[in-house]
Amino acid sequence: MRKPFLYILIILVLTSLTVDWQVVKKIPFSEITSFTSDNLGNAYVVSENLLLQFDNNGNPVNHYDEKNLGRLAHVDADNPLKILAFYPDFAQINILSSKLVLQSTIQLRAVGIEQPALICNSKIDYGIWVYDRQDFKLKKIDLNLQVNRESGNIPQLIGKEINPRFLIEGGKFVLMADPGMGILFFDQYGTYFKTHPVKNVFYMQATEDELYYLSNGAFYSYNFKTLAEQKINLPVNDSLSAARVEQHRLYLTSNNELKIFSY
Repeated sequence: MRKPFLYILIILVLTSLTVDWQVVKKIPFSEITSFTSDNLGNAYVVSENLLLQFDNNGNPVNHYDEKNLGRLAHVDADNPLKILAFYPDFAQINILSSKLVLQSTIQLRAVGIEQPALICNSKIDYGIWVYDRQDFKLKKIDLNLQVNRESGNIPQLIGKEINPRFLIEGGKFVLMADPGMGILFFDQYGTYFKTHPVKNVFYMQATEDELYYLSNGAFYSYNFKTLAEQKINLPVNDSLSAARVEQHRLYLTSNNELKIFSY
């Protein structure tokens, strides 16, 4: 569903044509601690530990509030029917429906993951990838809540200490962003493949063919097949914390504000 618009966007950038971005809505918050979107165009903002869902015009739709699990650190909506809300203080993932109704929970320590730091949905078999800081391994939980794949000790594999900040699956890869090192590529078995040496990456979005990421406030695309990397011009020059494209919409967060643009 997303692919045609993303291809059009890249073609426009490469041919130096002007994209006529139109402001749809700007929504201020007291704080934005996490942001994502889904392939239906819905946006998800975590503000003051409350998860808020908006449609592609910026209208509020649903919300989810859990007060007993500590900090809501990350939300993954790559599968809009299986939204992951990650509470690292309690090593717990709450699985929400498309309406932000709690469906089930995963106690990560119960499956042997002691210090979960990062999580993301898997598009391949509906599992969940988790980075465990206890043993510095990337682990995959299957539908039976068993760890069925895991990497080796990543610092030992690459010969460097790591401090990853973002995890996502895209194409045939699992991608881990370490701002001081780059983007680490793993295959679907958790085997380390390579590091793309781009620094200061704190946020990523991935499709089947493209990786999109912010580095030093600029927005880039990276093609998994051609390895071509391009900078994408955006309609604002603010200090960005997140940028995503979905269904003829561009979503930006900066200075605790969600900005939605159409094309």
